[in-house]
Amino acid sequence: MQGWAEIGWSRYQPEFSAHPEKIDDLPRTQRLTLRSVQHLVENLHEAPAIIAVLGLKGRHSTPGGSTFPAVQNLMLSARALGLGCSVFNLPMRGGDELLELLDIPENNQLYCLLPIGYPTDRFGPVNRKPVKAVVYRERFGETWPFAEEQPDEGWQARWLGGGA
Repeated sequence: MQGWAEIGWSRYQPEFSAHPEKIDDLPRTQRLTLRSVQHLVENLHEAPAIIAVLGLKGRHSTPGGSTFPAVQNLMLSARALGLGCSVFNLPMRGGDELLELLDIPENNQLYCLLPIGYPTDRFGPVNRKPVKAVVYRERFGETWPFAEEQPDEGWQARWLGGGA
């Protein structure tokens, strides 16, 4: 998988694969994202576990429709336990060889790969926009009174026992 990840990285970001120092010139968010991908590409072999997410071929009219909500829940649960986890499909460049390596039956489809393990650094806070900035009524940009009434900081204090 390591080799396929490296091939995927070189095709996904050929400029940064060939000249990783150029990542440092990017804006912070883009720089952090690409450095994270680069780190995973270079260190995939150190991941304690890689979860292969599968589904039966032809079983649903929307392949992956119920699978990806489960992936999101798994990722949120991992974070709550202090684990790092992300969808990382660059090794899927291996195609049929990857399916053979993992001995995946022919009636299954590989949707994504989830490397999981302890992060090299601590998680920072998750920043969210206020509800009124992202939820509208009927049409994009049309204010929804209910959303306008929600606190900008959300209801986290209630969930963590700090509010009424």
